[in-house]
Amino acid sequence: MKQKLLTLLLTLSLTVTSVFPGVALAASGDEISASAAIEETAAPKTMSASEKISALERTLYGTEQAGALVSRMDSLEDDIYGTITTDPILNRVDNLYDYVNGYAGSGEASFLTKLSAVEWQFTESTAGGPAKSRIESLETMLNGEVGTGSLASRLEGLANLAFQDGIVVVETVTLPKDSVIKLEFAEDLSSKTAQAGDVVKYKVADNVFVNDVLVIPKGAEGLGKVTKVVGPRMFGQDARIDVDFGFLYAIDNTRVKVFLGEIAKQEAKTIAGAAGATIGGMVVLGPIGVIGGAFVTGKSVNIPAGSVTFVQVKGDTEIQGMVYQGIN
Repeated sequence: MKQKLLTLLLTLSLTVTSVFPGVALAASGDEISASAAIEETAAPKTMSASEKISALERTLYGTEQAGALVSRMDSLEDDIYGTITTDPILNRVDNLYDYVNGYAGSGEASFLTKLSAVEWQFTESTAGGPAKSRIESLETMLNGEVGTGSLASRLEGLANLAFQDGIVVVETVTLPKDSVIKLEFAEDLSSKTAQAGDVVKYKVADNVFVNDVLVIPKGAEGLGKVTKVVGPRMFGQDARIDVDFGFLYAIDNTRVKVFLGEIAKQEAKTIAGAAGATIGGMVVLGPIGVIGGAFVTGKSVNIPAGSVTFVQVKGDTEIQGMVYQGIN
């Protein structure tokens, strides 16, 4: 059930690593889309119509689509709205992007927030991956078959099963700087095969609340990269993998920048005790459900999928979260 967020504050100045904002984390195995997300510039900028269309496609399908921009926009609107609008193309792009991702001050749950909220209401976690596949999975779980019609109307039907009158109550709150978040590696990571620049995928291991507002659901995806790999060295020194954890996605798709700071390291040490292994500054626990776990085999470093560590939030982050309403 609900776990309250424990916010820890650091009184000393911390050295932070760089982060890599993206638009949407692709489905597992889609390294092209994941790399596209990681390579987005770190500096805030206005997205072009082409970039918004590509972002919407990655969010919906997991990969960018081929063809002319207008035809791609037609397909997106047809899938989401069930109709193709007649506004000027730039207005169409902006309207659909805002509908899917939400915008500041709207006071209503966006398409993505509502989808994550419905998933969480039934499973207390989110599945991750392309939005279209997530809706199909929910329909199969709840109705026994994949639905028909626009994705917007199908999501509304799912919301009616999850919430009173289908309404997801949202509230904008601030996730404080240095809040500690527990992560789970989504894929194996080994010093034998990893190289600097490799994508590191992970998921949030516990629900994160600010008071009674869910801001980061269990299962939310994160994206980082390997920054350095050092092989075994003389005098018995084992290999080392350095990871920049970049960012993770909040329930409203906000990119929450995180890093491996001293508070996170101390939290991991406190929980791990003698069972954890220190790897590139991280304290790593065995996969969830496994006691201990050997991470240093010979002179190489191996982090199995499901292994757990901790990071902390880089700065105060506004998130449109879901107000906890209990289970219907």
